[in-house]
Amino acid sequence: MTDAQRWIRVEEELHLVDTRIRRPVRRATEVLAALGDTGQRGQEGHVRPEQHGAIVVADAGAHTGLGELGDALRRNRTRLAEAANGLRTGVVAAGSLASPGVEFDPAPQDPHPAPGRESQTRASAGFRVVVETADADEAQYAARRVAALAPVLLALSASSPYWADGTDSGYASTRYFESQWSPAHLPAYAADTADEALACEDEIVATGVVAGREGIAVDVRPSRDGDGIELVACDSCSTIDTLVVVAALFRAAVDRVLAERDAAQGTGSGRWDGPSDAVLAAAFWRAARSGLEGDLVDVATGRPRPATEVLTGLVDDHVDHLRAGGELDLVLNLLDGVRGSATSATRQRAAHRRRGRRSDVIAVLLAETVERIRPRDTADDRGMRHMLASYSPLGEAVTEEVHDEAISEDGNPRPEYVDLLKAVSDMGPEVLCERKEQVDDTLRSMGITLKVYGKDEPQVFPLDSVPRIVPADQWARISAGIEQRARAMEMFLRDIYGAGEISRAGVVPAEALQRAPGFRPTGRAVPEGVLHAPVCGVDLVSTAPGEWIVLEDNLRMPGGMAMAVALRDRIAEGFPEFGARSEVHDPREALAMLTDTLRAAAPEGVDDPAIGVVVAEDELEAYDLKSVTEAVGGTLVTPSDLVCEDSALWRVGSGERQKIDVLYVRMDEEMLLSSTGADGTALRSGLLNAMAEHGVAVVNAPGNGAADDKAIYAMVPKIIDFYLGEKPLIGQVDTYLCADPDQRRQVLDRLGELVVKPIDGYGGSDITVGPECSPRELDERRDELRRHGDRFVAQEVQSLSTLPTFDGRELQRRHVDMRAFVMLRHGEGGEIAATAPPVALTRVAPAGTMVVNASSGGGGKDTWIHRA
Repeated sequence: MTDAQRWIRVEEELHLVDTRIRRPVRRATEVLAALGDTGQRGQEGHVRPEQHGAIVVADAGAHTGLGELGDALRRNRTRLAEAANGLRTGVVAAGSLASPGVEFDPAPQDPHPAPGRESQTRASAGFRVVVETADADEAQYAARRVAALAPVLLALSASSPYWADGTDSGYASTRYFESQWSPAHLPAYAADTADEALACEDEIVATGVVAGREGIAVDVRPSRDGDGIELVACDSCSTIDTLVVVAALFRAAVDRVLAERDAAQGTGSGRWDGPSDAVLAAAFWRAARSGLEGDLVDVATGRPRPATEVLTGLVDDHVDHLRAGGELDLVLNLLDGVRGSATSATRQRAAHRRRGRRSDVIAVLLAETVERIRPRDTADDRGMRHMLASYSPLGEAVTEEVHDEAISEDGNPRPEYVDLLKAVSDMGPEVLCERKEQVDDTLRSMGITLKVYGKDEPQVFPLDSVPRIVPADQWARISAGIEQRARAMEMFLRDIYGAGEISRAGVVPAEALQRAPGFRPTGRAVPEGVLHAPVCGVDLVSTAPGEWIVLEDNLRMPGGMAMAVALRDRIAEGFPEFGARSEVHDPREALAMLTDTLRAAAPEGVDDPAIGVVVAEDELEAYDLKSVTEAVGGTLVTPSDLVCEDSALWRVGSGERQKIDVLYVRMDEEMLLSSTGADGTALRSGLLNAMAEHGVAVVNAPGNGAADDKAIYAMVPKIIDFYLGEKPLIGQVDTYLCADPDQRRQVLDRLGELVVKPIDGYGGSDITVGPECSPRELDERRDELRRHGDRFVAQEVQSLSTLPTFDGRELQRRHVDMRAFVMLRHGEGGEIAATAPPVALTRVAPAGTMVVNASSGGGGKDTWIHRA
């Protein structure tokens, strides 16, 4: 910086956003009141409302040094953010927001929206850079010539890729594109003096298309107070570095134009020889269309040219003026960062691709605006940066407290993921896609497909290429917690179908059991001392590094072990580069343990039990069921293959009968009991009698739905304490019982913030997630709760952790949960022994949702559990 530097003044428009729902709000009046006195216009810190109160304009004051300008912008944003925070409001610097919410009729001076989008007018934001000039004539002289460089500055700042309805426009700057629909918008006046510019304005006003001069939009022009030249073409910038770079290049361009004018005086060579109106219009359109992620129009030649080359040429043309001010190195450093991190429009699209949510885009912008996160250099070739481009910026990991298991908040892979992500990056998108196609072909040939809502034909199971890693120390804590939980729930089932001590003690009230649809008389058919739930499933989610909680229990018919083996085989076969398997548990260990568990469940005196795996007729070809049957050495049967005689269960087929000692149930309990057996009679009474007489062991036993009940889930910590005298070793989600009037009132008051589940629901059915529901859906659920509150529970929204998931182009964040298992057997002293096999099935939600159900388009990952 030198004393001769022209000062720069910046005014930036900032959106006001509700931080809870991530939508724009009209709270300018309240925010200004919280700020107090902000001084006079033109001074640093002055703030005024704009655009119906949805935007505030903050003045950074006049500064000659770029560092001083950046510091002033930071002070402004910090002060505004602190004042707004008390109103649950944030500030966002962007051309527009990927969210509807503040729609209004445009004022006469506002640009008219694009045809077909008249009803979607929304607040848009830009910034105004004013560079000092001697007078208005000098400003207009420079404006006519500097306007040729403005498209490049617009491309740098492009930050409005979404239409008002939140859909992707395909443009980098819809704000500028929409402004061109105004008949009174132009890059600069074709004039060399202030009087000539005023004459141009008079001509426009005389046409009647605008009410007055204030309705004319000019990208580069003399400032209204006449002390400088102003640029207003650019979108608001979430990153201060981008704004400072634009301001620096604009000042350098003004310096160059006026220096050339002074040098040409008296020589007769000051004639204007700039690009034609057509070329300049095309240059602006291309900048608004592509930002820096494509070609720009080189106004000197009128031809397309890569954006990076155009930008480099612009800097080279102004090196002398940047160096003269002593800030060339600063500008080059800032510019390298801006180019490396791409435009805001590109970063917003990357944030949206992660989960398909508009709120994620606004979360990123909120964090960037106050520098809580800084865009990472996506051009950096260290390790896996390119493949992780959509993790930059981190967005929800920082602003939503959503835990990512693979990437830390500073953007670096966690230690256990470094080698894996490096291997993924080294392969690159093309190789990953080729391998993925091969894996999919194998899955399809194996019959590993699923039915998806809205699809007529079964779809191949969506197996992601990137495995999940569970370190040994985390698995040790998980397994201890779920083993404790399984032992307590087995004791609970024995008790409620036996002595009923827990109800007499008031820990689990009898009326709570009576309300539980899964509490059935069938549970009493299990003989004393026989296990109710030898095979338990537990669904978990990671909430923080190394921290896990239980989402729900499954003691009816948990499945997925054979699928875990299949996924491991496919990843090992398709991606051998991912490393040796010696450090990771083989999921086949679980199938071996399942075999031992089923054999141990056989009636007393049966040393070599015959195992039958019973499934519904339409599940006979299901891969998981066929595979697990083969693994345990069993026979796959349907209810119609079975007959009960002499207090025993028999399989009838080909004229022969085979006794079944252990029936491994992989279908709904009521469907099994009500089905007709081979002799034409319902299986219910015969099967229950055979169980009671130790003629057959049913795994898992009927009546176990009482332990899966969502209302009982809320009481599990008390259940553990009652039977084991221990504190839970693993946590769970806070749960409200809607049968309780006081708790139901709380739920109704906060319905839009909570998850509501039926107490007997399977796999996410009939669940409402408040923040994702429409007003109509919330009203319907509210009515159900008022009429049948005893059928529901409510929980705080528990954001599922995320993991890198390959989408065919790069790694995106997708929500995941994990199904683990526990096997129960009797110990040598008759005690209940619980063991969690080192296997887990990771389920992956589609983009834009936290629902991991396969029927909703969810997929899975191979899960690596490290050996201790």
